[in-house]
Amino acid sequence: MKFLSTFKITKGFDAWFKMYKEIEPDLNELGTKILWAGTNSDKPKVYDVTKVKDPSKFEVLTKREDITKKRSDAGVELENQEVIETISKDYWE
Repeated sequence: MKFLSTFKITKGFDAWFKMYKEIEPDLNELGTKILWAGTNSDKPKVYDVTKVKDPSKFEVLTKREDITKKRSDAGVELENQEVIETISKDYWE
């Protein structure tokens, strides 16, 4: 399953990306992978396309204390995380 989501950041994209690289091995073990991420021109939000093998494990981003702390410390506003849409078909160039 793939989905498009967004969340607000307060410390910039670089701080978020550094944190993501730190938690990426944990996410990969859970079958979660960010395929693409970007920010808007004002940089207060990150948009991403994420692929998950088991959708029930995606909740780790909001439930697992070590991961939520790292995300919060990197400036992710956890309460503003939003899944915009599930992606059923896609095209990658």
